This record gives sequence, C-alpha cells and structure tokens, in this order.
Amino acid sequence: MTKHKMTRWLAPAALALCLAEGAAAQSADERYFDLDNPMTPADMQGASVLDVERYRPTYAIKGCAVDFPDPADPNAELAEALAKAQAFSDEHKGLGLLVLHGGVPVHESYGEGASTASTSASASMMKSVIALLYGIAIHDGVIGSLDDPVGGYIAEWADDPRGAITLRQMLTMSSGLAPSDFMKIIFAPDIGAEAVKLEMVSEPGSEFSYNNAVTNLLTLALDRALAAKGKGGVLSYLESELWCPIGNGPARVWVDPAGKARGYAGMQATLRDWARIGELIRNRGRANGEQVVPASWIEAMATPSQANAQYGLHVWLGREYTPERAYSAGNPVKVPHSEPFAAQDIVYFDGFGGQRVYVLPSHELTVVRIGEVDLTYDDARIPNLLARAAD
Repeated sequence: MTKHKMTRWLAPAALALCLAEGAAAQSADERYFDLDNPMTPADMQGASVLDVERYRPTYAIKGCAVDFPDPADPNAELAEALAKAQAFSDEHKGLGLLVLHGGVPVHESYGEGASTASTSASASMMKSVIALLYGIAIHDGVIGSLDDPVGGYIAEWADDPRGAITLRQMLTMSSGLAPSDFMKIIFAPDIGAEAVKLEMVSEPGSEFSYNNAVTNLLTLALDRALAAKGKGGVLSYLESELWCPIGNGPARVWVDPAGKARGYAGMQATLRDWARIGELIRNRGRANGEQVVPASWIEAMATPSQANAQYGLHVWLGREYTPERAYSAGNPVKVPHSEPFAAQDIVYFDGFGGQRVYVLPSHELTVVRIGEVDLTYDDARIPNLLARAAD
C-alpha cells in the first residue's frame, strides 16, 4: 500500500501573480526548455508519472496562482467513504487524491515522493483542456463554430476530402481518420506535420476512435487560427484565457522540438490546478466571479456524442454503462467499470492508467486522482463511493 500524508491549506488570498507582469518579465523564447534535447525512447523506460523532467521540451506557463480554499472536516459518512477511496487508490498505485465537496476541500493526500507542489505526467487529461480552449475561442470569434470544416484552418487539407471533417467530429473522436502511430506522434520533430499525414479510413461521424493525432490536429488548427487573428498561439492563449483567470499556478506544457503544443498530452500541473479546472466545469464555466468559459459550452462538452454515448467533446461521460470501456474497436486496452456510475451527470478527464479528474455536479464533488499506470484501475470505484456518501 502507498504511504501517504495529509496536507493542510493556506488561507485564501488575492491573486499572487499578475499576468501582465509575468509576460513582461519573460519573453516567449525564454519560456521554452530543452528544445535541443528532446525526449528519447530510453526516457520512457521505467518512468514514474512524477518524472516530468523526462518529458522534453517544455513550455513554461507563468500562472496567476491564488491560495487554495481552507479545508473543512467531512461528516462521518463522507469521512468513511474518503478513507475507502484512499485505500482503493493506494491499492492501485495511487500518488495523490484531492476531493472538494461544494467547493470546499475535504481531503488531500499524497504518496511517497509527491506533495502539493508536485506536478505529474497527466497524459490525456490535456485533451479536455484543449476542449475548454475551443469553447473560449468560439466565444471570442477565433473559431467560427463546431461544424466548421477543419480544412478552413489547416491549409494542407483545404482542397482535400479530409478537409471536410468538422471540428465537432474531431472533438467527439469520430473523425474517420486512421489510427495514429504512437511512437511517431511522440518523437516526430514536428508532430503537426506528422498528424496531417493521417489518411481517412471511414465515414466521418460514423465510428468512435480515440486518436492522439486528432487532438494534435485540433491544437494545430486552433494555434493557426489564433495566429491569424493576432492572438499569439495556443500556449499563450491557454495562459491568458484559461489558466490565469481560474487562478492556477506555474505549470509546464510538453511541446515538440518545433515548440508547438502537443495537445493530446503533456500538461504538467499540480492536483490543485486540476481541481480548479474541475471546479470550473462544475460551476458551468465560472471561476473567481467571472464567466471564463461559456456555460453553453460546458453543457455542449457534457452532451453525449452520436458515435459514443460515453464521450462528449473531448471528455468522458457516465450516461451509458459497459463493464469495460473501450478507446476504439481495435485498441486492446480496456478500462474496468465494476458498476454504472452513481452520478449520471459525471464528466471526467481520462489520463492513461489512472490519472483522473472527476466532476459530479449533482453531488457537488470534484475529485482529482493521480497514480502510476495500473490497467486494473476501476473507474467506478472512487466516484461511486463519494457520490453515495455525499447524497
């Protein structure tokens, strides 16, 4: 069982960092680290999710951190459920568990080697961050609509049948594009150039097929749209329009050697940062008294897609039960679900092997969990324990 320690919080405070001051203090070029020393296949061998230094190059997000809310002691029933959730997480190589109930922290613990300051390799949880950025970009007029053809944003496909694939079909992982080569997408010197090589293999919208390269194409499209509007790119937009407004602290984004955000993975942030993102969803896009993401977009993200009722706009949903959740028909990896979710309105981010943000609006719960990769991790266990105790 993983050893863990409980952590207390600092008192709330005003914004600790000013975005404008951060931008003035550090140029874009100074934000990049290890562009000439990218990750190698050897770096992947035996890596812990805490070994974030192996994921190179990176881009530094300055952040505008606020202190975390004061904790409260849970009632007896919730305390018992939290203890069981902690024990389950430990049994499955857990390294961190953070639970907020009604916006108030009721549990925070870390395994050996981790702490409140630790960032982790959160894997595909980054995909859901890209979805949030799309909601902001549509509201800003940077992106036209969900039903725009991607060829309007990726010039290489402007006169190609693949250019007719819509942004909605990409965000719901029903693009019709071929599976991506895992190693090529990780180690290509320019993963955008690699992603545009994908061929179409089925009718867009007809089949759910989870695909890292599809998220990278969405990231590329947004990056170019932002540049065309004179709004920098995805990395600066992430900081100014999402990360800072919700009060998150300094973080790193794993980029390719060309300096472009991968999109499909690589946000290196703390559990508290992820909790603020979860709370943003629970509060329908509001944070710190401001509407950061349109409420209508949060609703759209949580709407089951036609190709897969378990998936919305780059987030997983709990509307339909299967004992094993599949990423695609051809992917042998399956995620165990021992029972249906107790909260039908659950929205969650899935990072490979047990990295999760669970948001249960009907139960006022936000849960962040990280751990070493464990393919026996049961997705229903922690959220159901807590949902039933929070009723």
